[in-house]
Amino acid sequence: MYPTHQGFPRVPKQCPPGFTGRYTVVQGDTMFFIAQRFGVSLNALIAANPHIPNPSLIFPGDVLCVPPQSPPPPPPQRDPYPCPVSLKDFINRFVEVTTPCGVVSGKLVFVGESSITLQEGKTDHPIVVRCREICFVRIPRYGPREE
Repeated sequence: MYPTHQGFPRVPKQCPPGFTGRYTVVQGDTMFFIAQRFGVSLNALIAANPHIPNPSLIFPGDVLCVPPQSPPPPPPQRDPYPCPVSLKDFINRFVEVTTPCGVVSGKLVFVGESSITLQEGKTDHPIVVRCREICFVRIPRYGPREE
């Protein structure tokens, strides 16, 4: 046996109801690999086994309670106001964008799924506008005004 293990396996008195079951540690196991094998988080596996005082030290013969798998996180929600694809026709052109807060202008340098980026005049200061805030986009007849 292992000298630090004191010659006996550590076994929980009982596993909580709803747990997947018990797992007996074999040579080469780590808490991380066991968590991966059963599709649970490492923190959940550690929390379910308070009889293991140091999760970095597990030994063959130790018995672990395996918590149930947590459901996968929901997919990220898409913005209900995507940018119109037609805005890509205005890339690298000077545009004026009307929003509820006013008008912003600059060279359109990026059109994403939910926002656009304008580059402001000579300062190259980026302006990000969420597509849900866009009321109107226009290309001025005479381009940018020099200040």
